[in-house]
Amino acid sequence: MSILKEKSFFKGLALGISIMLVVIIAHAFYVRNIRWGGIDPNRKVMEIYGLLNEHSILPFELDEMLESMYMGLLDGVADPYTQYFDADALASFRVRLEGSYFVIGVVVYVDPADRLVTVGVAYRGTPAYEAGITQGDKIVGINGVDVSTRPMEEIISLIRGQEGTSVTVTIFRPFDNTRFDAQLIRSHIEIPTVFHEMIYENGKSIGYILIEGFDQITPGQFVSALSELYDNGMNGLILDLRNNPGGSLGAVNRIADMLLPEGIITYLEDVNGERINHYSNATYLGLPLVVLVNGRSASASEVLSGAIRDTGVGTIVGTTTFGKGIVQNLFPLSDDTAVKMTTAKYFTPNGESIHGSGIVPHVVIEMEEILSRQIGSLEFDEDIQLQKAVEVILSKIN
Repeated sequence: MSILKEKSFFKGLALGISIMLVVIIAHAFYVRNIRWGGIDPNRKVMEIYGLLNEHSILPFELDEMLESMYMGLLDGVADPYTQYFDADALASFRVRLEGSYFVIGVVVYVDPADRLVTVGVAYRGTPAYEAGITQGDKIVGINGVDVSTRPMEEIISLIRGQEGTSVTVTIFRPFDNTRFDAQLIRSHIEIPTVFHEMIYENGKSIGYILIEGFDQITPGQFVSALSELYDNGMNGLILDLRNNPGGSLGAVNRIADMLLPEGIITYLEDVNGERINHYSNATYLGLPLVVLVNGRSASASEVLSGAIRDTGVGTIVGTTTFGKGIVQNLFPLSDDTAVKMTTAKYFTPNGESIHGSGIVPHVVIEMEEILSRQIGSLEFDEDIQLQKAVEVILSKIN
């Protein structure tokens, strides 16, 4: 290569690099202005903080302001399941997943319709259950303070406390438009999520298992219940998922593996369209199976009922499920806080996304609202959905 050509080459290279840098800088400036509305958010926060320091006559704490800012940032996501957890809320959330904790005995969720913290399950034998708190109740006050606009994990932190101490919870009940206070004594509770019995009808032994939520301890409780019913000669199984708000995907997959033949239980698709399959093995119950669901059967309950429907191993009875077909993951931050966000959709084995639509039962049978909230404590002659389930399973038992 001649010197002239070399000079031309390096001159061209330098010009190319310069143009590329200008394009990169311009693009970065453009993206930043699109994303942040023309101002650096760090600068804006400092401007606001400076104004408060200079002009506010009211006291304020920077740490509290920042925590509120993090929560508010995620409130801007149009998803009630995306949340910021401060250190206390994160510790509370992790303890709840274990299924054994100092609490009043409820599982709660944020109702997308009104953004209020709502009771998904009030477990039998717990302080909440004994006080008459039931599924669908809204927690709007703690110890006389309005908490209706506060994040769910903050409300949970306020409810938790030392064993033996009391907390007063204000409940709003939408279905009869009432409000009441319940004074509850905090106690150490290992949540019983699985209940079972044998139903004897027409000379047949029908196993009945009610699952109220899917926690880490639930699969072990399910195995114990299933083994006892099997040892006592059950001819078929009714699995009751009514009013079950869901829970751990890992827990429901372990239970599904016991009930389904070899194949896909569910699969997830993430933001990049990557597919993650969850499988069952070849060993399964192999008895006639009926699953009871209703409009408050959600999330993990829909994973299980959808897999049972699609694989054809059971019949779904009741009313259309809630329709929560999205998955959340917890992302720890570097200061013992975390962000929980929706990261994937799940699909039934046949590829159906039920988010927003739910699972329609094979056999639809309605029940009065006031009775549907008392699943597990109704007499058999009051529970027309359970009666229908028995009728269906008897038709399948040889």
